[in-house]
Amino acid sequence: LFDISIINILPPAPRSLRFPAIALLFGLHPPEETPARTPLWLIILRMLIAILIVVGLARPVFNPTANLTGSGPLILVIDDGWTAARHWAARQATLDDLLDQAQRESRSVIVLTTAPDALAQPPAVSNLLPAVEARRIVRGLQPKPWPSDRAAALTAVERLPQDGSAHVVWLSDGLDDGQAVALANALLRLGRLD
Repeated sequence: LFDISIINILPPAPRSLRFPAIALLFGLHPPEETPARTPLWLIILRMLIAILIVVGLARPVFNPTANLTGSGPLILVIDDGWTAARHWAARQATLDDLLDQAQRESRSVIVLTTAPDALAQPPAVSNLLPAVEARRIVRGLQPKPWPSDRAAALTAVERLPQDGSAHVVWLSDGLDDGQAVALANALLRLGRLD
């Protein structure tokens, strides 16, 4: 008991030892393990990874849908009143697919929205646009907090040249305001209507 208490009160003095750690590293000589050439399986693996990256960045279309009909432009008629807001994301996805198809076929695009703008100006038809510019317009569209004006849209459609060779897609909100049939008939005169 007495010896333990003396050790606790007076710990032993530290001793310094010389330990040349660097001397241990002097004798180490790692064996040369670099192969004379790269194994064939590694070359093939690297090439497959590079091919997959290039193909992925190219965004290929593995199952393209049917071509657009006619030889004229793609005409997009979009109901963008308050009733179209519920499925707006699905409409945007459909419009993106249609614009991708128009871009692949180098077709011009005409965009017509059916709701008046914030200044109560009636809907207007865009000029013939490349698919890239039409995509900018379509991505900027938002549903408006008032109903569509299909009578004004019908007036805008009747001013279009009617050659019967366009591919027309009407993204309707599904409501019949009394002008839906007249608008559909006017669009049919432009070409195939979806």
